[in-house]
Amino acid sequence: MGIVRTIAIIILSISFVVFVALFGRLPALRRTPIAFLHKLLWHHVPNAVIYVDDKITGRRFTRGLARTGNYLLNDAHPIVLVFFVTLQVVGELLFIPSAWSRLSTWQALPIPFLVAAPYWFLYLSSTTSSNITHSSHRKAMLAYPYDYCLFHPGYYCSTCRFPKPARSKHCSLCKACIEKQDHHCIWINNCVGRNNYIWFNLLLLTITALLAYGATLGYTLLDARLQERLVPAALTRGSVTAKRWSTRLTWSQWANMWAWAISVDWQIGAVMMLSAMSCPLSLSFLLYHVYLMWAGMTTNESAKWADWKDDVQDNVVWRAEIQKLRETYPRLPPDVEPEDDLVQWPREVRAKWWMVRTRDGDQPTLKKVGSQIQDDSEVTDVPDERWERIQSMREVDNLYDRGFWMNLVDGMFNRG
Repeated sequence: MGIVRTIAIIILSISFVVFVALFGRLPALRRTPIAFLHKLLWHHVPNAVIYVDDKITGRRFTRGLARTGNYLLNDAHPIVLVFFVTLQVVGELLFIPSAWSRLSTWQALPIPFLVAAPYWFLYLSSTTSSNITHSSHRKAMLAYPYDYCLFHPGYYCSTCRFPKPARSKHCSLCKACIEKQDHHCIWINNCVGRNNYIWFNLLLLTITALLAYGATLGYTLLDARLQERLVPAALTRGSVTAKRWSTRLTWSQWANMWAWAISVDWQIGAVMMLSAMSCPLSLSFLLYHVYLMWAGMTTNESAKWADWKDDVQDNVVWRAEIQKLRETYPRLPPDVEPEDDLVQWPREVRAKWWMVRTRDGDQPTLKKVGSQIQDDSEVTDVPDERWERIQSMREVDNLYDRGFWMNLVDGMFNRG
């Protein structure tokens, strides 16, 4: 029982740390213990190590690790991908040969697909690029309209040196701007973007199915072994309600019986425990991306919306009708702000409002000449009445949210 408890604690601890590391920055978890632990893991602990090292060795230890740390944190590398594949391969090599002879035809039938599918979708996710190059830049500019909220025309990527398309983001790990960038995923050693979003979600779906089936199958096999061991068939022959091995056992006895079964069939038991404890993490990834598709946004955009929400609560956000602003701010050149008719997006879905945030919360101003009686030529700033304060996020529309079905079609099949 002690070994099983130790294994369970180790697996749960690793799963929890991974959850905190990957989900701690989500807007939905701000001001929660998970966000605090994420900050503790990524900021406070490293700073504490540096502080102690500075006092003891004059930072010789941390300087020696700087190059390795810089590579691990700031460069794309396959270390996590190799670990991910190795874990899956080893688990399958342990489980399948030990369980195969005890499976019925119907139990064995899904296994080839469930095993092969994650590898195939992992390959497609990691090798399909959504990087914007000079040859694909024009096409990326026409993929989505600017919403004048999260994305405004006229911004240039200082690294790639071209105008930033709507919904794109530069990835410091991939060293490129990414079309409809969602996030950089260390599990696939690639950015999740417009071109591989379908493969990434299918990877999540098949991995979740594999883990769920592995946990269920392992439970079924070990439960059958316990039934055979503790309640021989001869004792239940002719019984209307066959006795279960767990009948009248205390929780302690029940746990001890499972510990015995796992220790006897350790290949099946270990993989079953790993699958059962990893499945919720994989499922949470999948459900989160289903939510993002329902909301019509990416992981990157969800963080931007959270920032806007905070700014609206601070009363520093203003909006004005774009048509009225055109009197002062004409359209930019077509290579920077494409014509609406050329953008591959429903023509009726275009931004109406131009949103800005001000540092002090004051209304945006307009330059006016001769506003002072003493000097008719003096240029002064006067409140621009075209701008109105946004009081609530209910006044803000997400241009890219066209309903769950259309969002799903766009996310899965609108590829560059």
